[in-house]
Amino acid sequence: MNKLLILGSLLILISCGNKTNDKNVEQTKDTLISKISDKEQSTSSTIDTIEIRKHETFNENIDSIPEVLEPFIPKNYSAINISSGDANLDGLTDKILVLRKNTEETTSNHAEDKPDKRPLLLLLGQPDNSYKLIYRNDNAVYCIDCGGVFGDPFTGTTIKNGYFSIEHGIAGGQHWEQVVTFKYDRSKKNWFLYKDHYVSYKLNESDDPDAEALVLDVDNMETSKEFGIISFEKFNIYNEDGN
Repeated sequence: MNKLLILGSLLILISCGNKTNDKNVEQTKDTLISKISDKEQSTSSTIDTIEIRKHETFNENIDSIPEVLEPFIPKNYSAINISSGDANLDGLTDKILVLRKNTEETTSNHAEDKPDKRPLLLLLGQPDNSYKLIYRNDNAVYCIDCGGVFGDPFTGTTIKNGYFSIEHGIAGGQHWEQVVTFKYDRSKKNWFLYKDHYVSYKLNESDDPDAEALVLDVDNMETSKEFGIISFEKFNIYNEDGN
């Protein structure tokens, strides 16, 4: 099998709902070509390349964790994202932690197609400057494999004025972004899915040399009118209806 055919096959392997990150696209291509060249004499070269590349992450462990947050990180887990803001409109600073298993880059569950889940912890700030865990949701952040061959699709979280958002996206064989936002309900003292905004792009077929490389393909905004009332603790990004 020649290099181009192997590379082409790899670029169409997209998992977890076909849903990467622009800054690593060229590095990704170079890595794939290098690995294929090293193993092209082996009959298992394609499999070996997929196994190694499939678990590459663009989210590194955060080495410096505030001491007050350390008790919330379970053994054998690390934080890959921390965001701050007022999530429940009480004037105190709250936190979101996104965790991953320390083994997620090396553990392979391909046979069962069950990649490690990434817990998202919502921590509310207390008057004594401590934090209280309100919710943990293991189905709110896509897994390391969910961007397919283009890698880890998780890009971050934000908290602001009673809202918080979870952000994903890839830029490679496919180009898409998804921002899922939750809103705090004072009367119910809980957060509910507010909107799910998905945007994808495609290559521009225009022959104009000044044309943009990509053009909008899909711009889909869903609200509670489409998905109903979904609380954060019940939200599941792996399900099409979010529940």
